[in-house]
Amino acid sequence: MKEELIRVENGCFQREDCEYHFELSISRGECIGIYVDDHLTSGTAYLDIFKGGSRMKSGKAFSCGHRVGGQALERWILQNSMIVDKYRFASRELTVWDFIVALVKPVNRGQRKAVERRLNSPEAAAALEQMELRIPVDLSLAEVSLLDYYRLCVFRAWLWNSELLVLDRLTEVLRQRDLEKLMQSVQPLLERGTAVILFDLDEAFMYRCSDRIDVIKNRKTCYRLYPEEYGERLYEILGWKCRGGGVEQAGQYSGSRVVLQVSDLAFPGMAPLHFQICGGEIAFLRDENYSTAVRLRNCFLGGERWLGGTFRLNGTAYTHGELTKLIGTEIGIQIERPDRPNGVLFDNLTALDNLSACLLPKAGKWIDTRRITANILDEASRWFDRETLQKPLWTWPLPQRLRFSYYKWYLLNPKLLICFFPFAGQETAHHEMIIDMLVTCAARGMAVWVISSGIDAICEKTENREFLRRLRYLN
Repeated sequence: MKEELIRVENGCFQREDCEYHFELSISRGECIGIYVDDHLTSGTAYLDIFKGGSRMKSGKAFSCGHRVGGQALERWILQNSMIVDKYRFASRELTVWDFIVALVKPVNRGQRKAVERRLNSPEAAAALEQMELRIPVDLSLAEVSLLDYYRLCVFRAWLWNSELLVLDRLTEVLRQRDLEKLMQSVQPLLERGTAVILFDLDEAFMYRCSDRIDVIKNRKTCYRLYPEEYGERLYEILGWKCRGGGVEQAGQYSGSRVVLQVSDLAFPGMAPLHFQICGGEIAFLRDENYSTAVRLRNCFLGGERWLGGTFRLNGTAYTHGELTKLIGTEIGIQIERPDRPNGVLFDNLTALDNLSACLLPKAGKWIDTRRITANILDEASRWFDRETLQKPLWTWPLPQRLRFSYYKWYLLNPKLLICFFPFAGQETAHHEMIIDMLVTCAARGMAVWVISSGIDAICEKTENREFLRRLRYLN
């Protein structure tokens, strides 16, 4: 049996005004997958245990085999664990050396010198070679590739002798092959006795890499499953049926008219784009490392122009300046989280005001505003509660806000709806709702363009045959 690092029995944790009930059991050299039903509540509270934001109110806590109190457990975690999340820390002023030595945590001069000596040791050189990290320490951090940046994070945990490494949703930013390479870099830490937590929403990734999966539902640890239970049992717990036979081949839908035609559209550092999307189609463009999405989002929502090529909407070619005038009317942009800054919703306005703000200008100048607003309310009441529609959106629960953001496009009916990473960061329980809304928009005649990382697992889980029929892969 592996030596235990942390154990919490019947743990009650407090975050802000909410209580969470988590059972923790972490041993040396163990790789644990953590799957949550709601990342914004249970997930944030669980991660905050390792960031110092969730306080233990009651329960039994053990650290390295010794009974400890909540404060002692928190102190041990903060001193001995590192979190690597999907948000890259980049700076042109800081170097690789700064990142792995100077920016880790407050330490005294002696500890810093000891780490510097270790960095220059043959042992560190061997670890760097095993992780395939061949970059100079004086290189600017901003110039490091995405894969090497996360390898550096792993090496930093090795260099500082961290007992626990938490990897937070890296499947959302790394391509599959890079993810496999990163996990090879994690292997030396596991062999040395460091425990690793994979905090992710990708079940297939956790299947391959985890010694155990803990399932968090309704703000508490509900299940602890081992590899022999990963199949039907875990699928059943997560609320969907396990189907074999791989992902169905999509693209059976035949649209009647071409809405979007892109010919040799080129951006810096990207291969030219060349494809077309018909009305009623859901066209999927794979982007494993978010580079294409950044370029395209900067094009539609920022000032970045394409280097060359043609963008045609309903047969008309547009320049970049002309194209930006169509955003919000002829072209809808759905970002990953519509309630974030620069999203598609105004949280301080009521749902009705959100709809009126985008629909009234379409109705023309000579209208009875009150009558049109009443018509909008009547139409929206078929989808949402009438009283709720007249409340500020910030009071709505997340799933309803998310559904409403797609409903806005359904009602506005742009010619083209572009969805950036619609499933990223969303709970598995919400995937089916997003799929239903994508189909609803496509069925109205929109050309739906989805830019995301792989969606094979989502296609495997869905029972929505219409989604699979309309889905077509662009690359």
